[in-house]
Order: sequence, then C-alpha cells, then structure tokens
Amino acid sequence: MPDQRPEECKRTSFMEFGNRVLALHSNSPITKFSVRCHKGVDSYLVGDWIVKGLRRGATDVTLILLFPSRLLHTCTHPNIFFHGQNLIKLKVGCGGLGPFQHSLFREDVIFTKLRTLHLNSIDISRHYGDVIFARLLSKCPVLEELIVNCIKWHGWISGASVSSSTLKRLTIDCEHYYHESDYMLRHGPDEEDSDNLGEPLVVPAHFGTQKPRFVSFDTPNLIYLNYADFVALNYALVKLDSLVEARLDVGPNQGQMRARDSDEFEAPWDATNLIMGIHNVQTLHLTSDTLEVIADFCKMVPVFHNLNHLSIESDDERGWHALPLLLINCPSLQTLVFHGLYHRVTDGCGDACDCISPWSSSSCLSSCPVKILKILNFGATCGEMSLVKHFLKKMPLLEQLAIVLDLDASLEEDLRLSQVFEDLRMAPRASPNCKLEVVNY
Repeated sequence: MPDQRPEECKRTSFMEFGNRVLALHSNSPITKFSVRCHKGVDSYLVGDWIVKGLRRGATDVTLILLFPSRLLHTCTHPNIFFHGQNLIKLKVGCGGLGPFQHSLFREDVIFTKLRTLHLNSIDISRHYGDVIFARLLSKCPVLEELIVNCIKWHGWISGASVSSSTLKRLTIDCEHYYHESDYMLRHGPDEEDSDNLGEPLVVPAHFGTQKPRFVSFDTPNLIYLNYADFVALNYALVKLDSLVEARLDVGPNQGQMRARDSDEFEAPWDATNLIMGIHNVQTLHLTSDTLEVIADFCKMVPVFHNLNHLSIESDDERGWHALPLLLINCPSLQTLVFHGLYHRVTDGCGDACDCISPWSSSSCLSSCPVKILKILNFGATCGEMSLVKHFLKKMPLLEQLAIVLDLDASLEEDLRLSQVFEDLRMAPRASPNCKLEVVNY
C-alpha cells in the first residue's frame, strides 16, 4: 500500500483484521460483540460485520459508529437485525439511530430477549421522534433497563413519552447543560478518538435554550429512575407506582429563569405531576436545580410517606426555598444527606437554615424525624459551622451526625479535623444521644 497515507494504512489494516477475525471459526458462537468505528472505515463492511456477529448468536452487542450521518444508512440494510433475536444487551452510540432505522418498521423484527438497551448520543428524527421511539420500545417486550444519554427530544411534535410495562430501571439524560464547557466535555471526542475525529466541536446556537414541550412516563413497574432535563411545559402522565429510588436533575433553562424572575410574566411551565408522581419513593436524590423547580414550578408537593433517605446537592447560586416543605412532608425520613452546605441566601430558606433569623421560634427541623445526618464536602467555614450547629440545636431525634471534610477546601485559621470535632462536640444539642463523627477523605 505504497500510495496510502499512514492513517489510511492503519484503517485498511484494521478492516482486514476485522475480516480475518470474523472468518476464524465462523461457525463458533459469540457471546459478546463490540464494534467501535470512526469515519474512514468502510461503512458497508461494518454492516456486514454486525450481521455476522448477530448470526453467530451474540447476546451482548455494543455498536459505537462515528460515521457522518450521510454514511450511516450504508451500514443499516433492512436485514441487519433480522438475526438479533438472541440479543439480551444492546448499546448503540453516536450519530443517527443507525442500525435501528430500517429494522423498526419490519414486522418480523422483534427483540424478544432484549433486557438492557443503551442509546448514547443518538439523534432520533426531530419531527417523528416520538413515533420512532415508541415503535422501538414496542419491539422490546421484555425490556427491563433503558439508558438514553444526550437525547434531543425537545423537538418531538407530540412530546416525549416513555411507555413500557416491563421497564424496571430508566435513565434519561437530556442535553440540558448550562455552561459551554459542560457541552464540550460531554460531546468532545474521547482521548483515544481524538486523533481520528480531527474536527473542531462547535457549540450550537440553540445551546442552553431548548426544552421539551410535554413529557410522560407510563412505566408502572419502574423501580429506579434517573432523569435529567430542562423542566417541560407539562408532565401529562406520570405513572411510577412501583418506584423505589429516584434521581432528579431537572432545572430551568436560561429563558425559563428570566421568565421566572420577571414580575410581568407568569411562567407556564408546570412540574407538579412529575413531583407528585414520585411520591412512593424510598430513596430520593435531588440537585440544587430540582429544589428550585419544586419551589418555582410546582403547585403542590406530595407527602412522601415511604421516603427514608433524602440526598440534596448544594450550589451557591441556588436557594433552599423548597427544603422546609420537603422536610415537613417526609414523615418517615431517617437519613438526610447534604452534598455541601453552600446555597443562595434568601428569606425563602425559612427555618431550615440560620442564614436569616426566622420570625417564628418554631422550626421544620424541630419536627423532623431524621436520625442520621450526613454532610459531604464540608469546608468548615464559619457559615458552614454555624449551620451545622443550627441542625444540632433543632433536630431532636438525631442519633448520628457524620461530616466528611472537603480536601480541596482551605480551612479557616488552619482549623484541623480535631478542632472541627471539638467545636461541634461542645455545641448545644436537641438530642443528647447524638454521636458525632468527623472524617477527612
């Protein structure tokens, strides 16, 4: 290959290697099959590899196809998944819907054994994405886990919907980043791919502005939900009767924040059904943005009768407006975890913190049933120390306070671990039996 550049020689050698590997023991079964290809590799050949892998009974398949969109159809001939009846786990990453595009509309292609489906950075048709996505789920009659990363469902005409009676675990991570650096981090090439892609990544003009219109979850047997998105106009149907654990990172985009802060505009977005729909959870993780959505875009908050573990992520630009009501509405809460104690100081925090002196001596903390309080990423600043003492003074049923110091934080006045422990040990407590633990990880 004297006339080929070094990069082309490598790709040709790789394609020849792939052919030889699949030709060896051509009748022997395959359990796990993975193809990761960039542009420059013959897309027709890649399609042939996929068919051969499926014909040999592969049950765990990963397809990462970084081809330009105009070439994706060349590796997706109609029969590519005709032999996929043995699939149990399937991951498809990058580009268009690719290998699914033709298979979805064949009546004889059904993934009868598929239990785990992972779609990563897949562009589903903007105008008919809701139809295609629903068709895909309908062809997976025993699907138990669905992971969808970087899905662009904000343009789907009829809104976004996940409907499945068999799903037990669901992860939906939409493009809802606030800073361009986050977008670059999530969409940039991996280190191992950087030499091959070679194209500058451009942040789109609509970055940080697009949001879904309507979102529905019709998943009555779902046990675990991890959902990250901009807040939708409405959540028409939220059926999560079996939910045990939920992680929510739902926040307003730039336009929604401006509308929320305007005195002349009434925000039309409503996340009430989403929050009401998770009322059965036992473990709940909320980001600081989700806390603000609960405060600003929810008409009511349910009573979480089964909730025993609540985890809150903090941000110094986000307030704790919703925290007092959350604590009041969690009568069975046993463990409360804060990932940092920094937050935006407003009178909306109520008596959950000591940032502003409350007008009333009563406190949501005084009736809080929490027995275990954990504080991670603790910087031991004066404000943080004061807030921890506030917790100790107000929480009557507290049995354990565990604090993990932030290694990156510069402790004021060289306050050491032992000094933090000693200072808090001497603080007044509503619960005399509360055990104190301070560690430095």
